Amino acid sequence: MIKPIPILALLLWPLGLSACADPASLALGGASVVTAVDSGKTVTDHAMSFATGENCSFLNSLRGNAWCIPERGEEPEPPDQVCYRSIAQITCYPVRNPQETESRRTF
Repeated sequence: MIKPIPILALLLWPLGLSACADPASLALGGASVVTAVDSGKTVTDHAMSFATGENCSFLNSLRGNAWCIPERGEEPEPPDQVCYRSIAQITCYPVRNPQETESRRTF
């Protein structure tokens, strides 16, 4: 039969080591574990993502990528106007102009 005291000592041993750390680092470590399980990012990753506006994750660096990867935004909507080049300027219309050629169209 296994003695309960050595098992209890083994389970409480990490708590004895935590007395060497300050409470803030223990709280940050616990929060990092919770957020990593929930979102796949640590607290530091979330802070860096907020500061840079990019998708930052430690896991990106483990996969051989950069730590922060630019987020892909939504595709810009096509313009509401149709514009054509002329000699002096660009002229835009709300609808396609049947009198203009497609070669003069800018966007």
